[in-house]
Amino acid sequence: MNAPAPDPYDSPGCPAERVDYVDPRDRVVAQGGRAAGPPAGLLRRYAATVCTDHAGRVLLYRRTAAAPAYPDHYDVLVGGAVRSGEEYRAAALRELREELGWERAPGLAEAYRIRVDDPHGACFLTVHRWTADRAPRPDPREIAWCGFVAPLAVLTGGYSPLVPAGAEALRRLFPL
Repeated sequence: MNAPAPDPYDSPGCPAERVDYVDPRDRVVAQGGRAAGPPAGLLRRYAATVCTDHAGRVLLYRRTAAAPAYPDHYDVLVGGAVRSGEEYRAAALRELREELGWERAPGLAEAYRIRVDDPHGACFLTVHRWTADRAPRPDPREIAWCGFVAPLAVLTGGYSPLVPAGAEALRRLFPL
């Protein structure tokens, strides 16, 4: 029997983090350590947010060179793993706080939920939208650079490489 693949998004400071694993219908059926990876046939859960400013620009950031998945890639999805017992929205809020220093996100709303079959592992991803009302304070351990950029500049290849799930979020939320 093959051991489950480790979570490529695991951060060194959180190896004992507990997460729920879900079936293909996004129903929680097991829990375990995040670093161990999901049991066969089950998926991880991730929550992310696409942030815009009042001018309609999207928050784009570059992952650090030390990122375990997609190092040095650009992304618009600010997020991470949903912890055991945590709802997607709560996870999205926690990630905004941890990665960008935003303690509150009034008006945060779910945009869509999708199964993602990524080379780093299959998961359910819930994407939220939020219009930022203040400047971010990025965590330099996770974000090498960030700024608000016109979605069209990102969609037309002005920033590459781009994390595939982030590119999909842009296509869904900002159609050309």
